[in-house]
Amino acid sequence: MKPVKSPVSKRHTRRCRFMSLTVAVTAIGMTARAAQIQLLQADRWRQKSEIQTETHDTLPAARGGVFDRHGRPLAVSLEAFDAFFAAAESDDREGAVEQIAAIVDLDSRSERRLRAATGGWTSIGRVDGRIRALLEETIGSGVHFTPVVTRAYPEGDLARTLLGSVNENGRGRSGLELLFDSLLVGTEGRAVWKVDARGERYPVPEAGRSLPRPGRDVYLTIDLELQAIAEQALERALAETGSSGGDVLMVDPRTGELLAVASRRGDRNFGIPAFTDPYEPGSTVKPFLIATLLEEELATLDDRVDVENGEWRTAHRTIRDVHGYDSLSVAEVLLHSSNIGAAKLAARLDRGLQYAYLRDFGFGTPTGVRVPSESAGLLRRPGEWSAVSQASLAFGYEILTTSLQLAVAYGALANGGILMRPSLIREVRSPEGEATWRSEPEAVRRVIREDVADQVTRVLTWVVSEEGTGHRAALQTIPIAGKTGTARIASNGGYAERRYAASFVGFAPADDPKLVILTKLEDPKGQYYGGGIAAPVSRGVLQAMLAGEDAGLLDDTRETAGSASFAASGILGLNWLRPGDSAAPQGDHGARDRRSPSGASSPSVFRFATNGGGNGARHVPGFADERESDDVIVPDVVGMDLRAAVGRLYRVGLDVELYGSGEVVEQIPAPGTKAVRGASVILR
Repeated sequence: MKPVKSPVSKRHTRRCRFMSLTVAVTAIGMTARAAQIQLLQADRWRQKSEIQTETHDTLPAARGGVFDRHGRPLAVSLEAFDAFFAAAESDDREGAVEQIAAIVDLDSRSERRLRAATGGWTSIGRVDGRIRALLEETIGSGVHFTPVVTRAYPEGDLARTLLGSVNENGRGRSGLELLFDSLLVGTEGRAVWKVDARGERYPVPEAGRSLPRPGRDVYLTIDLELQAIAEQALERALAETGSSGGDVLMVDPRTGELLAVASRRGDRNFGIPAFTDPYEPGSTVKPFLIATLLEEELATLDDRVDVENGEWRTAHRTIRDVHGYDSLSVAEVLLHSSNIGAAKLAARLDRGLQYAYLRDFGFGTPTGVRVPSESAGLLRRPGEWSAVSQASLAFGYEILTTSLQLAVAYGALANGGILMRPSLIREVRSPEGEATWRSEPEAVRRVIREDVADQVTRVLTWVVSEEGTGHRAALQTIPIAGKTGTARIASNGGYAERRYAASFVGFAPADDPKLVILTKLEDPKGQYYGGGIAAPVSRGVLQAMLAGEDAGLLDDTRETAGSASFAASGILGLNWLRPGDSAAPQGDHGARDRRSPSGASSPSVFRFATNGGGNGARHVPGFADERESDDVIVPDVVGMDLRAAVGRLYRVGLDVELYGSGEVVEQIPAPGTKAVRGASVILR
């Protein structure tokens, strides 16, 4: 017989079973939940934990540097820190503020702001690494720092139009900074911190830190010294001629490398006008017409052309020359820049042939220099030409070109007929200094035969002579080939009154060209012919190069006498005169000044203009006593080599006149003299 359980025992059994079941279900649920959290939702909860217990700082990456062809810095990144004061964390707030003010040199307003702070982080300002270390050592708790990277331009405004700028986030905004942003920008790093319940931060071991990687460095083809010479020359030319804008370009015709790019248009501080602003070039395109005729054997340099005594009436228009001649040879058409002669010679060409050669020289198409917004210019197809287009193209109208296109086209003449693609970038290097890309000279095409290029060069050398329109670009020891141009500026569907673009394009040495130089002045006031105002600028740039080691680009010789830069131009307000020269302004079309009947002069000897007194005392134009202009203080360059001396004088805005070579042993006027900007200093 089974024992009978009491009611109390039954209730106890049921309770035990219920508790066991509850425990089992709870255990199963907890195990399942643990499995869900640890296996299925592990990433989610790990991330949530990290958000609650970790924080991180972004470590900015240094932007890559921009350097000239010799490795001299043009744009670099500097590490800095934004400093903050947390008043609530400081045990001695008043003492901390006093120490901060002493270290950072705060002004009274900033100091009052820090003293009034009660909570949060109050900005101290931006400091460098040395100041940061000093604050951490002196103040300790209560001072915090956020790393930032700032952009610096060691050469100031030099080449800034070309370089461009960066925005507040350190990304490229304009110029080469924008163009090469993907190369220059680096990869940000990350620093991880653990945070406890009180908000205290503890560094995570190195496994929690990724270091920033700097951007790549870009090495330009630009030469810093040549860039300084070009910009200084352009600045003075704009000031002295009243031009609204202008360009000075230097190109190595053998490689297509751009050595200097100075380009300005009014107050515009963006873009590179020499690459983006096309204009009608005028007579500077005439050499390409002559080259086409010679290449196609449709003319020789000795062929005669009737130039109608300076005025030729056709069925559609009247073409005029500045100077009238009965007839000229083909070479003389270029020498005297005859529009009539060029128009008649162009008629020997088929329209398609004339177009094809202009196109082959690079007109009407981008050069491929790879800069933002490069203009292709304008060269219409023959089917779009009017009855006067062929003649207009012959002397530089109905065609639009940029200064870069024109300089590159002259580079083809200087390079034996081979057109080179221009380049601005020489090399790209990794943060470790390894070259990851290097530019190689790239020939686009052969346009004309070498013997044709030599013939055109010979004529262009005559142009830069005492008889040619470009004689004011001539040097004594270096043969120069070049051509002047003067073209009206289009405006509102026509041509504006008394508005011109004056230009000179040449290359040197003419017998072995290593440098193409282009000077363009836009909308000059007063005299406006290219031979009168653009050619002297080019001469000044070349002579400044000859004063230093940059002359290696041209020749081993130096010009040992003569007026440097603009001193002999007679255009820019300086009173230097050559024996036999007239003090009157230059005549039209850059024609040679009227000399004595024999035309004799001594171009390598200069005399000082005097003030009319009977003592014949030497007077250096542009220099004044203490009561007059104090624009520039003449620095002391005695004992310096020519390169350093010329560079120093150019940087303060002074011109140079050289006598001799080697080390400077004497300068006139003496150091400390006050001078008008652009005046000449004599170096012996």
